[in-house]
Amino acid sequence: MTGTVAPVLADALRARGDEVVRWDRERVRVDHAPAVRAFVDATAPDGICHLAMVSPDWAAAMAGLCGQRGIPFLFTSSVSVFGPEQRGPLGIEITPTATDDYGRYKRDCEVAVAGANPAALIPRLGWQIGHARGSNNMVDHLVRAAGEGTVRASTDWFPSCAFLDDTAAALVDLLDRGDPGLFHLEGNPGLSYFEIVTQLARTHRLEAHVVATDDVVMDNRREDPRIHVRPITERLVS
Repeated sequence: MTGTVAPVLADALRARGDEVVRWDRERVRVDHAPAVRAFVDATAPDGICHLAMVSPDWAAAMAGLCGQRGIPFLFTSSVSVFGPEQRGPLGIEITPTATDDYGRYKRDCEVAVAGANPAALIPRLGWQIGHARGSNNMVDHLVRAAGEGTVRASTDWFPSCAFLDDTAAALVDLLDRGDPGLFHLEGNPGLSYFEIVTQLARTHRLEAHVVATDDVVMDNRREDPRIHVRPITERLVS
């Protein structure tokens, strides 16, 4: 509940009347199996959402526990499982090739979760667009870059991204449907990073000079016709 997506997902669930229970890792240690089982049994949740940065072993243990108790389990992965050379839009049938530590970590978690619980939901998220600074989202990154006066943005980079609120709505939809497996949550229909940054800078009235570059050539957008995410073009100022 201290990350980027989890608080927004919690708000979306509460808004429709659901009770959200925060997992306090200082009180219920993730490496203490009896405490984990006791906490899950005491709260008797209708579902568990795992959005934390912890080991693949714990992700697998949680997935397996939910499988044993018939509790829906959702683990959020990332577009980072794909390598920069893989050109989008990427379908779920494409094998990820990331070699960096974070990408391999997320891929290891995916494999561990699916192996422990074939009924688990594993949505891969892109770069999130929030509404303010202070967390790991595109607007916060832009605000910090704008502080230096100039923002460099490639016209040849088509990033996988979505607005936080729309990602949360799609995650709620996945929980309601309960369909197992991998999912790609994508909100960018085809805008370049330069186009997105230009419009966000205008929306947030940032006094920054946005410079178009061609130093990043990449398209890591994904596609998945099974799940709808509101396109970012519906929120951005044209």
